Amino acid sequence: MFINTADEKKVFLGLIKKDKFIAQKVFFARYRQAEKLLVELHRFLQAANCKLKNLKALAVIAGPGPFTALRIGITTANTLGWSLRIPVVGIKFNEFENTDELIKVINQKLKKVRVGQTVEPFYGREPRITIKND
Repeated sequence: MFINTADEKKVFLGLIKKDKFIAQKVFFARYRQAEKLLVELHRFLQAANCKLKNLKALAVIAGPGPFTALRIGITTANTLGWSLRIPVVGIKFNEFENTDELIKVINQKLKKVRVGQTVEPFYGREPRITIKND
């Protein structure tokens, strides 16, 4: 399973089998990723006739991107990985240029990761989550 919440307006979900996406979904969630992600993930898996317990691994975009959007996607992936006891890998945007390269990077990273390891976000700059004092 692949989760990309790095766009502040939309979320991409994908199911990967071997070397290709077998199902994909994009939904709009501007400032509402936390509300929508799990609901849409559930709908997506149902439509793809896949159960959570059948997932073998998770990949998530780790950055760069907006603070809250990345945090929601990464926290969801880490939590699902922990609860399902499956590996989770983080992918940065500079590690691939197209879908084929993305899947290749995911598969390479999955060979090196252990169950229980967590993904940490890469924001690309200091998070702007508080008011700056002058």
